[in-house]
Amino acid sequence: MNTWMTALVGLCLIALLMLSAYRAVAKKSVRSFAIGFLAVLTISIFLYALFGFPKPTETIVKSGSSGPAVAVALFVCMLLGMLAQYAYNYLIAPKTDRKAFDVGVFIAPVFASPIVFIPLLAAFQNADIDLAALTIPRMMVFLVAFQNGFFWKDFFDRQRQTLFNSPQGQANLHQ
Repeated sequence: MNTWMTALVGLCLIALLMLSAYRAVAKKSVRSFAIGFLAVLTISIFLYALFGFPKPTETIVKSGSSGPAVAVALFVCMLLGMLAQYAYNYLIAPKTDRKAFDVGVFIAPVFASPIVFIPLLAAFQNADIDLAALTIPRMMVFLVAFQNGFFWKDFFDRQRQTLFNSPQGQANLHQ
């Protein structure tokens, strides 16, 4: 990752921390700041562990295989996307229309995760993408993993709709 990208990510993390502090002061809640701080800290540790952030590197080394650490990182990004999808759907509803937080619905995507993850891993397993330095292609791999997680429910809803609209699906409904 070059210097300006490192600075941009660093500024975003600082902005998130400042936003968390502002919200905590506005709500007069130390807990709110603690949650925001832990989120920024977790993201920072994740970036450091995977990419060596904040040390900017320009080294590009082609390696044929990625190893299990990258697979785990892709899986985590996909799970974060799944959980973000629940949070997004929860937060876009007006406060008066929001249902109570349901832990089961929040965690349910974890059980569907292998179905979403296996094609994702297979798609990137033989890709000639350097996963030793934070480059644009590498970042895109992790963003695609997050995106797959975020849109997992849409995929399954479309599959279910196709099944129910097919003659075979209708026959299964009547049994």
